[in-house]
Amino acid sequence: MKSMIINKLGSKNVTSYVPADATSAQAFADAVMDGETTIYEEVSSAGSDNVSEAEDVNVMIQNDTTNAKTYMSFLIKSTKHEGDVISALKGKTFNGVLADKVVVIGMRTVTY
Repeated sequence: MKSMIINKLGSKNVTSYVPADATSAQAFADAVMDGETTIYEEVSSAGSDNVSEAEDVNVMIQNDTTNAKTYMSFLIKSTKHEGDVISALKGKTFNGVLADKVVVIGMRTVTY
């Protein structure tokens, strides 16, 4: 079991991971952390860690109404392509930005 703590300090977010459930992670954060904290608990895992190749993707997401933008980076399966990324993100909200437009800025193969 592990939990991610996002600690908001003014305009900066700091991410920490602790080997605990959400209740214990929140108790820890309340006891020693300053600012606002949000806890995310791992509920399950799937797949295989036997991966030798993936695609490192950088995207820009934009809302057509507000023109708000956000940028994201992540790894995807080596068998996926730009179209898969665009359709998976379009219409969803990330960092408070509804993805009306998704632009793949970069995509490169990485080997492990």
